[in-house]
Amino acid sequence: MEFPAVGYRTHSSGTLGYAGTDGYYWSSVANGSYGAYRLYFDSSNLYVGSGRSKRYGFSVRCVR
Repeated sequence: MEFPAVGYRTHSSGTLGYAGTDGYYWSSVANGSYGAYRLYFDSSNLYVGSGRSKRYGFSVRCVR
């Protein structure tokens, strides 16, 4: 399974940030009514489970 470094769409301006260097993906698990958990990675780190507002334009990928 591959997760490309697609970056994310910012909630304030709608511009694409960090494409090609960082990956931001939503999980299917909600974090309260306003947010969800995410997976984030860059060239040296991987973070799983930190919540973020749904206003951020992270990617979604089907994983089995």
